[in-house]
Amino acid sequence: MNLLQNTPSDDSPETLRASSQFTITPHSQQWRTPSDVGTVKSEDGSVKKRGRKGHTKSRTGCFNCKRARIKCKENRPSCDYCAHRDLKCQWPEIQITQVGPVIRRPSSASSIPVNPQLPPPVFTIQDFRLFNHFVQSAYPSHPVGNDAVWTHEIPSIAPDYEFLLHAMLALAAADISAKRGDPDMKVTAMSHRVKAIESLNKAIDDGIKTFVQGNAMLATCFALLFHSVFIADGLGEYMSFIRGTMAIGTKMGYGRMKFIFVKAFGDEQLELIGPALRLAPLVHPDVSRAACRSLEKFGFLCERDSELLLYGRLLSMARNLVTSSQDAYMELRKYYGLFMFLPQQDFVHFINPSNVVGKLLQAHFVAMQLIMTPITNSERAHRQLVNPDEEPGDPKRLNPTVGWLASLHLNIPPEMMEYFQWTLWVEQEVLEGRLSTGVYE
Repeated sequence: MNLLQNTPSDDSPETLRASSQFTITPHSQQWRTPSDVGTVKSEDGSVKKRGRKGHTKSRTGCFNCKRARIKCKENRPSCDYCAHRDLKCQWPEIQITQVGPVIRRPSSASSIPVNPQLPPPVFTIQDFRLFNHFVQSAYPSHPVGNDAVWTHEIPSIAPDYEFLLHAMLALAAADISAKRGDPDMKVTAMSHRVKAIESLNKAIDDGIKTFVQGNAMLATCFALLFHSVFIADGLGEYMSFIRGTMAIGTKMGYGRMKFIFVKAFGDEQLELIGPALRLAPLVHPDVSRAACRSLEKFGFLCERDSELLLYGRLLSMARNLVTSSQDAYMELRKYYGLFMFLPQQDFVHFINPSNVVGKLLQAHFVAMQLIMTPITNSERAHRQLVNPDEEPGDPKRLNPTVGWLASLHLNIPPEMMEYFQWTLWVEQEVLEGRLSTGVYE
């Protein structure tokens, strides 16, 4: 999975190795004028009508060809007949093909052009249910304020991009597995994830051809990074896909491509979450002060410049947490910005499982996010699910990122154990429900 292992944050050949330019080649076919059609001249010069050729039915052709009772070439977005006559080419809304117990997804009216190169994928009954679950309640909460994009635009283009479709199904299956404790769904999620990553890597190798494809890639990275939350050792992949969203967004920006996500990058999202953020409660002072003490103990272990930067931001976050939830949240955003733009060599070193200092920094990052749950819930305050299974801040639902801590706490060298004491405590408190909302009870 080269996307996960070698995803630089910049616009480099390792991430996106192709131009985003595309060309449109005009039709080279020579068209006859309407007066030439259906006529033939005899030897004496008189004009005789040619017999009409038998009509071959086109059950899936456009409406104009059906009215003219001619066979539609079915090339999209406009067939030859409509293109030649400058007509609006319209297609039947629903196409169903029975291949055993399978269903094709109905095409939906959308302002986003479809990909004319690929046939619509085939859904199984289970995939259709997963697709529906994604749209109703499992779509990502980021970019903030883009619920309508996730429930309308993204589903409308997903059937044309295999990587996006599999990423959506993976996240939906993982969400169901977490809520119901269904191990089969976890396997299904991983199967779709692997297919999504393989397909996305191929698309990245070929380059971004259109703005629709670029947005499909962007949505895929968001879906896969949210799926990473449900994977116990998925923190490294989570950070890799965040870097992937920035790399794809940068490439689209250079190509002056339109984003279907609104205010996806920068601080514009703060306008949406500002009111809820100002109402966020303070984390219990005993918890935030313990975080400060833990971070202050191991600063001397950070030797690389990148480690010192990340460490300094974490310490600043913890100290702000004592007095201001809003300031602590801003420090958390800055931390994401740091690892998003780390040089590739430093990032690979940071997520290397054998790098104990890297694991120590990651463990404190995850623990900080867990105790800041009532603050980060501000990002979901505006979210309106079609059929929510529970409220976004429901304390009864265990935060799946605690699994990251469990993974990071494996194989800690005995001499380093003292520096992990606070993160081990956070893991235990969350698992036992005493720190379920981030506010110590």
